[in-house]
Amino acid sequence: MVPENGAMHCASRLLVVAISWLAPISAQDPSAPALVPASPAAEVAWRYSPQPSAFDEVVVGDGVLFALDRRGLVHAIDAVTGKSRWLGKDPLVCDRVFGIAYTQQESGSLVVVGTDKGMFAFRAKDGEKVWFTAVAAGVAGPAVAKGLVVAGGADGKVHGFDLKTGEIRWQQDYLEDRPEDPPGFKGSDARFSEPARPGGAATDGDMVALSIFDQCRTLALDAATGKRLWDFKTGGWMYGRPSIGPLFVYVGSQDEHVYAIDKQIGKQQWKLATRSRNEAMGALQDRFVYCGSCDGTLHAIDVAVGRVEWTFPIERFAGRTTAMYSSPVVLGELVYCGAMEGTVYALQRATGKVRWKLRPSQDSEITGDLVTDGERLFVVTRDHMGKGESSVLAIRIPKG
Repeated sequence: MVPENGAMHCASRLLVVAISWLAPISAQDPSAPALVPASPAAEVAWRYSPQPSAFDEVVVGDGVLFALDRRGLVHAIDAVTGKSRWLGKDPLVCDRVFGIAYTQQESGSLVVVGTDKGMFAFRAKDGEKVWFTAVAAGVAGPAVAKGLVVAGGADGKVHGFDLKTGEIRWQQDYLEDRPEDPPGFKGSDARFSEPARPGGAATDGDMVALSIFDQCRTLALDAATGKRLWDFKTGGWMYGRPSIGPLFVYVGSQDEHVYAIDKQIGKQQWKLATRSRNEAMGALQDRFVYCGSCDGTLHAIDVAVGRVEWTFPIERFAGRTTAMYSSPVVLGELVYCGAMEGTVYALQRATGKVRWKLRPSQDSEITGDLVTDGERLFVVTRDHMGKGESSVLAIRIPKG
């Protein structure tokens, strides 16, 4: 999801340490080996691009890709063939706050969708509506835990919806203690007409964490009860979902830092300076969190101390941005990332060296988070300056 209404603004630091640029290994050092092509080469397996459409977010489950179309539909797409399984019948409003999640349940898998009108739950097998709960100002991207669907509301409350019925089980207010705006990041400039602008929620099964864009802070709550565990404030607006690891929660901010927050007490463990705002969620694997920044760099960061192991600078093309709004994904020994300018990269996790790269839609931008089913990468694109297309693409991951 690419931010609007002020989200492109850029402001001109236990172990608590401010980490600056430490001279990490650069994956593009001139002395490094040339590009090592995969064999066979990566290729687009299928393209799904019904028009008109405005795809934003995708999730995958049970061999099906569920794509949120901001024109008001959920599309269920066969992950192998790219053919439509079903198209949502209920018109949705996804202008300001929205998001999608998939959850597998014994009684049947569900797709839950936050919209400007409230929360919907649909049967994953056929798209039939199971329930809808109205929330006047709308709800953002949900997370599912402890039998609840948890999402931030633009009404200034986090809501816990019963997964089976949609009944609201708890609410947690986050307007009463709204912090003061940091310099250069006025909250009213970041909001629409609603009282607040929440981001998408993430969960580890017990805790739910979400960032409040206009308040420049992240909230952590007990998923079962909604009890506030802690909140953590940064110096800039916060857009992406948090990443939750075993010990720390990782967040990015438009104050040009990535933060690690102690999961139990909500205190800063470290922060890393970047050269621009940080909008996308990081991908966690073993000792590292992989974070893309709008400075056009993917960082491999040691999760314990915040040391940069290596960086990968996105290639620059005239008239195209190198910003990264897509969260990367890790599979095996490779980390995959998408640059907004339109290229997908497969990098060796240990070194950041390029294994392969592909521009799946020549004139389009990559916006949504990368998603995988283990055999394919799923990519969301949008048009750029009247060229390109809104589409969902599958890239066949090369073997070997």
